[in-house]
Amino acid sequence: MRQHSRHWRSLAFRLYSGPVVDAINSQVAGSLGDQEFDLIWVDKGVYLYKETIIQLRGVTKRLVHFTLDTAFYQNNSRHFRRSLPHYDLAVTTKSFELEKYARLTQRERILLVTQGFARAIHLPRFEHGEKRREAVFVGLWEPDRERCVKILLDGGIPVRLGGYKWDRFLRKWGGHPLLAFEGNAVFGDAYATILSQSWVGLGLMSKRFPERHTTRTFEIPACGTILATERTADTTEYFSNNEALFFRDYQQLALRLKSLFASATDAELVALAEAGRQRVVRDGRDYATILSDTLSHPRLQVGMEQE
Repeated sequence: MRQHSRHWRSLAFRLYSGPVVDAINSQVAGSLGDQEFDLIWVDKGVYLYKETIIQLRGVTKRLVHFTLDTAFYQNNSRHFRRSLPHYDLAVTTKSFELEKYARLTQRERILLVTQGFARAIHLPRFEHGEKRREAVFVGLWEPDRERCVKILLDGGIPVRLGGYKWDRFLRKWGGHPLLAFEGNAVFGDAYATILSQSWVGLGLMSKRFPERHTTRTFEIPACGTILATERTADTTEYFSNNEALFFRDYQQLALRLKSLFASATDAELVALAEAGRQRVVRDGRDYATILSDTLSHPRLQVGMEQE
């Protein structure tokens, strides 16, 4: 994509059209040669034309689509909608999109999985005595997330932030004694380190679509940090009250954190954080287990007869 101008790359990102998208499809189709495959895995195939997917379909026994993102809100691609019926299995993490998938393909071809964490990255990195009594959030700025941070700061809660598009907020609040900012690009080990050193991680969900859980839902407890999360149909299924800190609004969250940081002993904080970590490990919320379970799905067994 880099050999194309910024204009054409922007057109591809926004409208999924233009010479960049043509080039992607040509490259994918041209890489097939005379090969035949047991399985082809398409990750977030928003740029692939229906005709390209049909070409893939013709050289593989099984064709699977996987995405951690929304497919019908952001990332809403006409190419994906047209090609969806040609996949043996479409894997999504978005329970609120299941009906939209079902309008375009058979229900038995849809698999709902959860977001997850990476075992080699998201793990505890600090002794309990080194952890900070603060709330941490790393992620893209959104108006609702800003509102949460403001309410916590007004409530006397130390907050550590990282992520993109917080610039305008920081121009006003950057000098606040309870606010620390770790920078825009906080990924991988740096991300896990920041999560791990704080006692509470904010599992804030996007309000751009009806999100019910997020990657943070599992990354935070995997790092040995207490997950603070809204009550949703998903989060209350994945955790009990002894494994996460639930809240219904940000005022309640601020009060709960104020009480927790003021009166909870280290042993009590350890117990809650460890219970959350043990739950995500026990339930196999790591990506290696999720992908292994997906590949074991009956629809992906090569010995099956094609419909």
